[in-house]
Amino acid sequence: MIYLNKNTKQPLYLQIYNQIKTDILLHVLKEGTILTGSRTLAQTLHISRNTVDTAYSQLATEGYIIAQKGVGYIITALPKLSITTSAQPFLVIKKPLPATYKAQDIKYDLTNGSHTNDLFPKTLWRRTTIKCLDILDQQARLSSHLDKQGEIYLRENLLAYLRRIRGVKCQPEQIIITCGLQQSLDIICKLLHDKRPSVLMEEPGYHKAAAVFKNNNLKIKTIPIDKYGINVNKFPQDISSCLIYSTPSHQFPTGITMPIHRRLELLTWAKTNTSYILEDDFDSELRYYAKQIPSLQSIDENNNVIYLGTFSKGLSPSLRMGYIILPPQLLEIYMDKFQNYNSTVPILNQYVVAYLLENGEYDRHIRRLNSIFRKRLELFNKEFSIFNDKIKIIGNNSGQYFLLEFAADVQQSELIIAAKKQSVQVYPTMQFWQDRADCPDNTLFLGFSKISLKDIPDCVHRLKKAWSKFL
Repeated sequence: MIYLNKNTKQPLYLQIYNQIKTDILLHVLKEGTILTGSRTLAQTLHISRNTVDTAYSQLATEGYIIAQKGVGYIITALPKLSITTSAQPFLVIKKPLPATYKAQDIKYDLTNGSHTNDLFPKTLWRRTTIKCLDILDQQARLSSHLDKQGEIYLRENLLAYLRRIRGVKCQPEQIIITCGLQQSLDIICKLLHDKRPSVLMEEPGYHKAAAVFKNNNLKIKTIPIDKYGINVNKFPQDISSCLIYSTPSHQFPTGITMPIHRRLELLTWAKTNTSYILEDDFDSELRYYAKQIPSLQSIDENNNVIYLGTFSKGLSPSLRMGYIILPPQLLEIYMDKFQNYNSTVPILNQYVVAYLLENGEYDRHIRRLNSIFRKRLELFNKEFSIFNDKIKIIGNNSGQYFLLEFAADVQQSELIIAAKKQSVQVYPTMQFWQDRADCPDNTLFLGFSKISLKDIPDCVHRLKKAWSKFL
């Protein structure tokens, strides 16, 4: 039975979603149970049918329920996850262009590594910087050493934000502010280097993360992904890996969202084999049609998840600011190994970001980004529709990139060269595969964060000319 409290600020759809999800996780609602139809439930609760549809849609997006034709929504099978006493809340007393093509020859760079300048909130940043300079001056903090974990002002406001949008569970003391993902990974490698010599990575996966693991002398073992993300059934029998690097909310680069049953399988494996999961939540804020997916860390009851985030996608890649949330047992090791370190993130930038989070300006900025990126993605979809089934866009309507899949037998290198001749830079997917022989050659990687809406039609027109002989 669902009970709604109409006197609370919590949206009605969220109350329905939370109650059904809790009943599924507690196995009150068993596998195969058919949910009450949205029309019937809406009439029973005296609410709009759209409210019920929104709750059901979110549950389906996260994999708790599936739609069955002629039946409706049914409960999916979920593995049971045991909870240990260690889950108690913790309290403490982040190929160069060929010589024949110069950068100025490229009119449209379809990267996801940088943004168009208009996306950065310049006026807001300037105004906030002045305020924070005054605050730091009043506190006599402009010329002082920084806490190795980052400013508590930022960590407290970041935690409030992550609890709200990602369901993260921790204390401010567990957060470390870094200069981005690669520094975050480098710190983690130093914490666990003495444990086991290898790391498990998704195949395909983020090549710049793999570079950090290699530089820290960790052997990479690749695990193939399927339609649900990293395939737990393909994990090796011999347990020599201390880490599992994964992007569950938006798999890089395929865009897959890991459903709840696979998340629970991953958590169970990590608990059983005393391994840590590195959850890289690199662009979870950018979702254009579905609601936010709760983080893997939010359902971890055994402190096996290390949560990684960044402000590169939400503000600017050049800001170079990320963060780690460490489980309690790793925080103790960090405090010992890094006791004589100082933060490498400028204090002024930390205060500016903290102020934006505290005053809701960051939320408003993210809503603006979502609107802009959604329109860009929709226009790319519309423009690429001229290719019919000869080229297919692969993605899940989130993030700042998508994959192109060609129906014809083509070579990535030829497609890239042909695009450059039309002054468009596109990227290979080959770079994301540790075993490049397994990479499908008929795919390309395209980002839309550095191209304005008005330029997209001309860009696709150029690509049509470039690739006409391949189609």
